[in-house]
Amino acid sequence: MPSSRWLSVDCANNDTIQVDDFIQRLHKLYYKSVIFYDTELFFDYIEANLLGAIECVNLIFHEPDELSARIQERRLAHRLSLYMFYWGASKPPNATRVNFEQPMRAVVITRPRPNAFRIYYNQAMPTAKSQLRLVNWYDGENLGLQKTPLLPSAATVYANFQGRLFHVPVFHSPPWFWVSYNNDSNNIGNNIGNSNGNGNGIEEEYENGGYKKANVTGGRDHQLLVLLRQHMNFTFEYIEAPGRTQGALRGTDDNGEANDSFTGGIGMLQSGLADFFLGDVGLSWERRKAIEFSFFTLADSGAFATHAPRRLNEALAIMRPFKLDIWPYLILTIVFSGPIFYGIIIMPYKWRRHRIAMDVERLGELCIHMAYINEITPCVLKVRHMRPVRPPTSAEMPAQLFQRCIWFTLRLFLKQSCNELCHDYRTKFLTIVYWVAATYVLADVYSAQLTSQFARPAHEAPINTLQRLQAAMLRDGYRLYVEKESSSLEMLENGTELFRQLYAQMRQQQPYDPQGFLIDSVEAGIKLIADGRENKAVLGGRETLYFNIQQYGAKKFQLSQKLYTRYSAVAVQIGCPFLDSLNDVLMHLFEGGILEKMTMGEYEAQARQMTKDQAQQSKELAAVENANANANANVMSNEVKDQPQHNQDNEMISALNLRMLQGAFIALAVGFVTAALMLLLELFWRRLNLALSLRRWRLRWRRRWRRVKRTLRQLTVRIFAPNLG
Repeated sequence: MPSSRWLSVDCANNDTIQVDDFIQRLHKLYYKSVIFYDTELFFDYIEANLLGAIECVNLIFHEPDELSARIQERRLAHRLSLYMFYWGASKPPNATRVNFEQPMRAVVITRPRPNAFRIYYNQAMPTAKSQLRLVNWYDGENLGLQKTPLLPSAATVYANFQGRLFHVPVFHSPPWFWVSYNNDSNNIGNNIGNSNGNGNGIEEEYENGGYKKANVTGGRDHQLLVLLRQHMNFTFEYIEAPGRTQGALRGTDDNGEANDSFTGGIGMLQSGLADFFLGDVGLSWERRKAIEFSFFTLADSGAFATHAPRRLNEALAIMRPFKLDIWPYLILTIVFSGPIFYGIIIMPYKWRRHRIAMDVERLGELCIHMAYINEITPCVLKVRHMRPVRPPTSAEMPAQLFQRCIWFTLRLFLKQSCNELCHDYRTKFLTIVYWVAATYVLADVYSAQLTSQFARPAHEAPINTLQRLQAAMLRDGYRLYVEKESSSLEMLENGTELFRQLYAQMRQQQPYDPQGFLIDSVEAGIKLIADGRENKAVLGGRETLYFNIQQYGAKKFQLSQKLYTRYSAVAVQIGCPFLDSLNDVLMHLFEGGILEKMTMGEYEAQARQMTKDQAQQSKELAAVENANANANANVMSNEVKDQPQHNQDNEMISALNLRMLQGAFIALAVGFVTAALMLLLELFWRRLNLALSLRRWRLRWRRRWRRVKRTLRQLTVRIFAPNLG
């Protein structure tokens, strides 16, 4: 930009500086170059390159004090953009006049004498203070460029931070960070101011803004940060994240205008008050507009947790050996077995039945028609010494065959003793088929399934998919909770159709409080489920849910299937200059399996802690039992009765008892009640003579129907055929 005042004077006094000649040489080397005289167009061009992740080098012939402030204001300071300011003086500008804050990469070129240039770079040292340091020079009359490349690489500069202090916002989120809060750390400021000064200004912002130091006692990401400190030689200090959350987009400010700033720990990174942010920080498109992420530290998936499948009602255990879609076919088989058996028996009687003429007499094989004999014989023939031969009669069916077939099949399926109804081969074969089906196919399978279910009681179907969760929320009144200002909440708000439907149902869970589904942490949601008062579910990261479930006993909870893939990483400021060095260390840790080993180590530490707690609880329980050894047996029996149901649900295998067989007694009671009702109905029928009453009622209504038809017929004739009437 040759509109600068001091550059124009310098160019006028020295004919060796020719900007046009410099640009022509760049084109001869096939460098893509763009010349801007308008500052706004220049800024728009840089912003477009940053959106496309295109690295660009900018040679600026303009005073850096004014332009650097505008670059910081428009958030164009990035490691992909290098700003090279041509300073015509022999010395670089004073630090009080120009201050290049990170992550801005700035180079100042001075000209101490003709054909000689000095290159000053603000990121030549890994410290937080962006001071210009001499990194290279050019002497056209001697050796040319002193060393190549022109600037030191970021990997070399930030391989060792030389004890630089980083501020890391944290909040209690097991297993990533275990934070111990003090009594005076409840109120934390949520307003994050922009830091426009140096490092001392940032420290004053921490002191005056209400941000307190956090006491971290452990966690997987704490161990990761300690390992990074050993590799990269830096120090860190924990501070409490505002609101003790990751952070969410504000959306609008108090005046109703759009506000793209974040709250929580992400907001501190966005405003430059923090350097790192760890603790299951999920990647999302909205967050990438405000911060940047390193190589992922955790490849996780979204999931939800709810209570373990509860034990089903044992009174209906006699119905569960067969599924609901099997019982209709089984009932139809039993109902139609009797009529089919009746049809098989009655068929021979229908085939053999034929009409025998009454005037035909048989003498052995000889048939005599008596009508014809009477016509041709004038007298009556008397046959002596001849034994009368009776005509053969057709076989008669047994009495009440249909009812007997019905009861025969019912008793056969119920494995009761019964006699054969017929002795032909068809009936015997069908009886054998029924007996095999009733004994081996139905009875044995049913008994085996029922016994196994009594030994291991049946539980309700697990809720492990989003479809089942949505159905449970609509049908059974389940309530879904999610951590406030988390990536899981962003997935519900910006996800697919099913996630949006769940989010709409969550907002309607508590009409008086639309935000009642938000919880402080996943651990708080697991506590809600452990209470067991209502049907609840918690949405979050699978690893976080799994870890918190282990604290309260894995048998009490049900973890769903993997819903979607999510990645967690270390969050840094946009344009962070040491992001490549950080990624290099994280990739080596990931490839070596150290990250996974750290995660498993945290689980093992928790398991050891749980073992100690269980041992302590068992000792306390033994002491209580010894103290109450002489208590009354009735009191002990009452205590056994008062045990909560979830303790019984945790028993995977238990012995048979009468409580499990209550379904059989209920079925027997239903049979007794039905038989009693039928007996009362028969007595009532006989005493009131209901048959005669029904017959009179039927005749009365028949006479009324005839009267109505006669009236309708006469009315029709009067209307449509008056002449005939």
